[in-house]
Amino acid sequence: MELDEFWELIGSRRTDDDFAALTDRLAERDAATITAFEDRLTELLYALDTPPHAKAARARGDWFLYVRCAAVAAGRDTYELVLEEPAKLRRFARREAELLLPVASTAYERSTGRPWDHETVLSYESGSNTEAWHGFPSLPQAAPAEPVSWLTTQTSNRYVARLAYVIGEDPAWGAWWSATGIAHCELQLAADGLDAVLVEPDLVTARASAAADSAPEAATVVSALFGAVRDRLELPEPPPAPDLSGDPFGQLDAWTADGEPIGLLRALRLIWQTRRAARRA
Repeated sequence: MELDEFWELIGSRRTDDDFAALTDRLAERDAATITAFEDRLTELLYALDTPPHAKAARARGDWFLYVRCAAVAAGRDTYELVLEEPAKLRRFARREAELLLPVASTAYERSTGRPWDHETVLSYESGSNTEAWHGFPSLPQAAPAEPVSWLTTQTSNRYVARLAYVIGEDPAWGAWWSATGIAHCELQLAADGLDAVLVEPDLVTARASAAADSAPEAATVVSALFGAVRDRLELPEPPPAPDLSGDPFGQLDAWTADGEPIGLLRALRLIWQTRRAARRA
């Protein structure tokens, strides 16, 4: 993919909706273009993986990666300035744009219906640019991430995201899922698309074209998804869906300081943590 095409797609993106829109645009392209986008993104992140940039961002490990993502998401002019003047990365030290990372894999799976298995030549992980880091102390790694839930979601629906998070933390549901011997399950909701249950060695993906505008509707949708999973894997009946009708998170009355619902942010972060954990395994 030519740089001009990549930057035209990126534009300038800062919000969750921006990254969702980017995913939608990329999903309209063919598989070769989508993997080329990932290659180009990796190359640009790799170029920012240097000691001066890490020092400017005052970041390490995954956080340094997310700060570099923010510089890319800010657009071509900003990225090129940061590349030439590492100190400029400091302005992104409290920003993160990790949702840029799963854009290509999500677009690919949506476009082709096949699992993402593309491997880039370079790595965007912090400390991977060995030429830049040669002669410097190894980049300190961040503290180990919190354990990844067996259940994640790929949806902007707040009710479904919150319900999935509660189910993922429920011991009874955890015990039910552990009988499958499969590490992760991902629920995907879209306004349109094919309903399906895809089974891989370490991941089950349940997709549905559905909407949920309340906690009870979310319970209906999620129960139907797990019903399809149960039938596909020949599992016993799952536990009942938790009742979130009296849950302030389910009613979306609790918000973080930046105005986003807590359940949705946590669920979105867990999606990428799950994919990265599988990739690193």
